[in-house]
Amino acid sequence: MTIATRGQGIPGEPSENQGIAPLPSTSEAYEDVLADGTEPDFPHEKLATLDEKISNVRWVVPVLPEQELECLLKASIDLSKKSIDTRSEACQRFFREGLTISFTKILTDEAVSSWKPNIHACINQNCIHLVELCVIKLPQDWFPLLELLAMVFNPNNKFHTFNASRPSETAGPSSNLSEEELYARPLNDSRNSRGWLVDLINKFGDLGGFKKLLERFQCGKNLSVAVVYALLRPFGLCYEYLTPHTINKYILPILEMIPSILDKLSDDELKREAKNESKKRHRIGHNKIIKEPSV
Repeated sequence: MTIATRGQGIPGEPSENQGIAPLPSTSEAYEDVLADGTEPDFPHEKLATLDEKISNVRWVVPVLPEQELECLLKASIDLSKKSIDTRSEACQRFFREGLTISFTKILTDEAVSSWKPNIHACINQNCIHLVELCVIKLPQDWFPLLELLAMVFNPNNKFHTFNASRPSETAGPSSNLSEEELYARPLNDSRNSRGWLVDLINKFGDLGGFKKLLERFQCGKNLSVAVVYALLRPFGLCYEYLTPHTINKYILPILEMIPSILDKLSDDELKREAKNESKKRHRIGHNKIIKEPSV
């Protein structure tokens, strides 16, 4: 396993991204799709480069600013905001493969502990972009992204464990935000505050993620056990960091809907879900979240 910057340029030298033409504006791409059904533009060369770097035995995840991962995330966010990401086969493949493989490596691999502080800061910045993408796509139940959201919100992954003592910028001692304005707070133990995780949860809330989550359950459309589990699992993992206000306003109303959602499922649907063990996994996530009010 290699650190994330192996083979990359040093500060002050021209990067491999310089001289590459910028993406066309989102409105231009959107007009193209509406006009003739053409596929919206996406940085195919960067996707190919990322795929090559992460698939080698001595893999590299390019996490520095303006390198492949960040550029592809920004392009995906740009298309998703216009709801045209599904028109790009390359973008969808990035969601399924390159994005998932990259974050699995930089968040869970044993090599995490060998990387320098500036690399960890770059990984955290990419996590912020990932959270933004997940918020945009949340109403669409895109399972690969929901799985990644669970991964990035897991306080016990290698990345958050290594950075456990990092202070929170959004909910630290200097924060003037009230309890109603925060979605998450660090634990009292300064050595285990997981401030970066707290900031990512607060970013999710600031972008309207918790509101979208509640609205997704309120609409009630196509809520299978697998979907319910995938939507709730990220917050079952990080429930200890959620503020009481967040739990009371967003999480508890959702949990109160679960019995009626299950009642609406047919016997065949329940049997199918049970066979896939989705119902069992849902209960685990449900129980983790419901512990918080008694704390």
